[in-house]
Amino acid sequence: MNKLVLLAVLLCAFALPAAAQHKVDIFGYYTPVSATGDFKKISEIHLAGDYGEQQTPKVYGMIRTKGDGATDYELLKPTLTGKRLAFTTKTVDGVYYGFAGTFAKLGDFPVSKPEGQTLLKGTLIKYRGKKKLAIGTFNFIYSGGD
Repeated sequence: MNKLVLLAVLLCAFALPAAAQHKVDIFGYYTPVSATGDFKKISEIHLAGDYGEQQTPKVYGMIRTKGDGATDYELLKPTLTGKRLAFTTKTVDGVYYGFAGTFAKLGDFPVSKPEGQTLLKGTLIKYRGKKKLAIGTFNFIYSGGD
């Protein structure tokens, strides 16, 4: 019986370092594929991940637009539950965004940098007040940035 207890303790000791290797940090830039209509001006969704959590005040990321009148819509605290991500943005000139989506996989993206992979799929909603201006479902390609 003592040998079984020793074996269990050893297995647990070796399992802990393996579990630590499964760090999740979703930091990166996620570019929508084939965005049209009200969403074609979106350049990317930036998720600040662990880096943003360490800032004072905390920075969660932004939806960045491109072209004339480019605007950054700061993310309010996103929720990551398993592979599901949801967030809303701060309001800029009466407009804000909501997002709900799912990661294809999770990892320590600043380290593994799955460049060019479609990692996120979700629905983006553009609002003015309580009115939905546009709804779109997109795949998002990952970039680690500079």
